[in-house]
Amino acid sequence: MRRPRLSRDTVVRTAVALVREQGLRQLSMRTLAERLRVTPMAIYKHVANRDALVLLCAETILKTVVLPVERRLVLPLEQRLVLPAEPQDPVAWLRLLAGRLRAVGLAHPGLMDFLLEQGPVVHTALVILDRTVSGLHAAGIPWKEAGALHNTFFSWLAGAIRRQEPWDVGPPGTPPPFERFFAAAQALPARDYPGLAHSVPHMRATDVEREFEQSLGFMLEGIQRRIDARRVPARKRPLRRQR
Repeated sequence: MRRPRLSRDTVVRTAVALVREQGLRQLSMRTLAERLRVTPMAIYKHVANRDALVLLCAETILKTVVLPVERRLVLPLEQRLVLPAEPQDPVAWLRLLAGRLRAVGLAHPGLMDFLLEQGPVVHTALVILDRTVSGLHAAGIPWKEAGALHNTFFSWLAGAIRRQEPWDVGPPGTPPPFERFFAAAQALPARDYPGLAHSVPHMRATDVEREFEQSLGFMLEGIQRRIDARRVPARKRPLRRQR
């Protein structure tokens, strides 16, 4: 039986599957060739090099967050987020987007490292940036501040997802997160370190899901406050002195 003809689509889909299994950093042309049962040179006919392959993988993965593509990819169709053509409530948009990106990021280890290192270099990431900044600006935030809010929010989000990756893939028996930190903090005398003494027990009792939702709430509350401050009616603002 003849093997199906190799195509760029097949190469990228197989590479994305390898990213889900092994992580983006471990993706190599040789490993991909072995999975496809072809020579590495056969892959180079469709993708110029590993860097180009990584860009194609990142774009394909991010599209599953925001576009209604095939049901078999990552998220069920009804759970995907369709990018708005026009700006909408930016805080609701960021909350929804954060959940989608977290699900896809945890399913594809290394994707958040790539975005943190390279920035939003693929098309879908740039469109997300555009929609986010446009939504913030439509809500009254100046363009410069809207860009800074986008960068702050997505840097936090990518870092939060990246931080959780090793907890999700650890072998059975892996100690809970931050056990060494908790042990070191609790070894200090409470009278000399009251901040640690009061806060560490609450940190230890907070699971990963609750911590993420709490942190997301802090971020969105700060953004909403900035939006609300811009919406203060003119009559409530301090009057300028008439010359």
